[in-house]
Amino acid sequence: MAEQSLGETESDPEPEERKRVRELRQRRRVVRKERLAANYTDGTYWSDRMDLMYYHYVDYILRTLGRDAKSMIDIGTANCPYQEWFDWIPERVSFDQAPPYSSENVTGIQDDFLTYDFGRRFDVATCLQVLEHIPRAGEFMRRLLEISNLVIVSVPFMWPARMMDEHIHDPVSYEKLTKWAGREANFKVVVEEPFRARKRLIAVFDADEKASYGKKDFKQRVIRDRMLGS
Repeated sequence: MAEQSLGETESDPEPEERKRVRELRQRRRVVRKERLAANYTDGTYWSDRMDLMYYHYVDYILRTLGRDAKSMIDIGTANCPYQEWFDWIPERVSFDQAPPYSSENVTGIQDDFLTYDFGRRFDVATCLQVLEHIPRAGEFMRRLLEISNLVIVSVPFMWPARMMDEHIHDPVSYEKLTKWAGREANFKVVVEEPFRARKRLIAVFDADEKASYGKKDFKQRVIRDRMLGS
């Protein structure tokens, strides 16, 4: 009778335990995905997060660097209406695999981002809290750079692995993001929400990899006559 391999027993419970944990995590992902989809549709997702600081940073960056934009696309909209803020941009497109946000001001397109033929470039593209969900994140990020002259992305910054079941790349560092992009960002900032431990990294990628921004851009930004939400 052949000897058993070292570490092998007739009733090793470890594989069964690992399988049970994987199945439990998978069920949790499915339930959370279904709940999030419902929240996207009924507006709960947006109402729960519309006043988060990182949106205001994105708004400020876009008012500064996208002040002359004539076209904009948001990828992974999650039915959020923030493109309504950028009313000086005449063409605004919301793109998602799930039903996207749409209105009389924003055109919604539901399709696969990696295969859809846009047939053109946009002046600005935003992609907020999306890449951490995408299995082929590098391909996705590089496609963003292909379709737009100015790309603004946000990702959860260094969130612990498995803290969020649907995040498959945590922890996401700046180095990981630039590896996906295949280049450095022109500008980056880490935003921390008050009273919460979670941080988000916002990065700007200009078609001109040597472009830098400063006081001249700040002075020429689009200025509103009221605060968002007022």
